[in-house]
Amino acid sequence: MKGMVERFNDDFIETRRKALHRFLNKISEHPILSYSQHFKVFLTAQELTSHKKQRSGLPEQDGETVRAVANSVRGLRNRPEEFTLMQEYVEDFSNKICSVDKVTQRIIKEQREYLDELKQYGPTYTQWAGSEEDLAEPLKGVARCVEGCSKETEEQIQHLSEVLVPALHEYVLCAETLKAVMRRRDNIQAEFEAKNEALASRKPENQEAEVDGLADRVELANNALKGDWSRWQKGMRTDLKSAFISTAEKNVDYYEKVSSRFRPITKKNP
Repeated sequence: MKGMVERFNDDFIETRRKALHRFLNKISEHPILSYSQHFKVFLTAQELTSHKKQRSGLPEQDGETVRAVANSVRGLRNRPEEFTLMQEYVEDFSNKICSVDKVTQRIIKEQREYLDELKQYGPTYTQWAGSEEDLAEPLKGVARCVEGCSKETEEQIQHLSEVLVPALHEYVLCAETLKAVMRRRDNIQAEFEAKNEALASRKPENQEAEVDGLADRVELANNALKGDWSRWQKGMRTDLKSAFISTAEKNVDYYEKVSSRFRPITKKNP
């Protein structure tokens, strides 16, 4: 582990540390996942390789995958309207948050290009001041302003990378997870509908208990999704609102500081 960590720089490690801390906090606050045996293993195991090898239920998982494919082909007949609305909301949210994430990445890329140019301009103005005696002081003032702007721009890029980008990326992944959860709920319901139809047409005694069990699974899946849905929406609104407000405040602060850098030389040289 030590050798792996040493391969990465401090910024990379710090970013991952913050992400892990946030992830663990969210799991610890969840009323069900906080009691998960997998979570306990994750926190207490010295290494995870042996636990991966000991994973049980693989045949069952393969069976669920086969049933999920069959159910997707057969289709779902009577999805409750509230889950249809949830699915439409998640699809719309996923498209929008992905767009915002891409725009943010583009802004950071352009800001870094701008920063590289500023770092070239500072020394250029300083060198120019050495060859222009009459303009030496104004040119040195511009060089100082450009250097100050470079510092402010670097701080703004860091703020975007540490505050807004992680929040956006987290909810891009959350949207994909929600889609997977909803597909799983639909697959459980589709399997229940198929078995229920078979029971109604042939009435085999050995399927009645299985249908009852599937009905219970559908009910559990519905209740779990509805409970997590309200928690997710509340957390999403709080997290994204905080990230956007912090970014807006930092932008205002950035432009005010950049403007203040040029005020002294503009007053001296109208």
